[in-house]
Amino acid sequence: MHIRWKHPQQRIAALAVAQEPWPFWAGEDEAERVDQWRHAVGWRPEWGTAEPVGHVNGSSGRAVQERVLRPLGIEPGQVWMTDALPFFHVHRTPRSQGEAMSTRYDPVAREHGWPVHRLPTRPPVDQLIQCAVTCERTRILDEMTDSSTPLLITLGNEALAVAARLLGGTLPDRLTSDGSYGQRHRATVNGKSFEVLPLVHPGQRGTHWRQTHDQWVERSAE
Repeated sequence: MHIRWKHPQQRIAALAVAQEPWPFWAGEDEAERVDQWRHAVGWRPEWGTAEPVGHVNGSSGRAVQERVLRPLGIEPGQVWMTDALPFFHVHRTPRSQGEAMSTRYDPVAREHGWPVHRLPTRPPVDQLIQCAVTCERTRILDEMTDSSTPLLITLGNEALAVAARLLGGTLPDRLTSDGSYGQRHRATVNGKSFEVLPLVHPGQRGTHWRQTHDQWVERSAE
């Protein structure tokens, strides 16, 4: 969850301050949750202002609803959302969340004796996948069993790679933008068989992937 932070010395349009209430939260009650967060941390006027950010909070969740669930005719309340890794990592590239924290928030924090940010840097993709497979294996498989899902939708190459290593079967370990995009596969957990639909993550950038997914949306609506 993000806030819009403004201080006389600096500002950040979207500063990550807490976990979202659930994976792919759509930001419906953003103002209330930001207010609850301010109260929980004992926000002080000398820290500046902390306000809702609007379009940032829940952006991925809204994209999932509009570009994944709606084409399939599935309501958000019918879905069990989860993360392969339930931890927040930050990028350190130019104009990223990590850069904003390091170059804009931290200097002000040090000057005034506030805590500096300690969010972990996003590790390489292969390490993310391996961590999910080794550390989260039991949880992920238990969630698949407990949810009694007839359909598992993976979003992005990392999630697909984790599923391929945990489930095996006919699952590919990487998305392709050819005619196979949107193809369903079969998998089994604890004797229960279900379908797996690998799709791109809603935050995936690039015109080619957007066009590929748009074509899948059109086919699904037919």
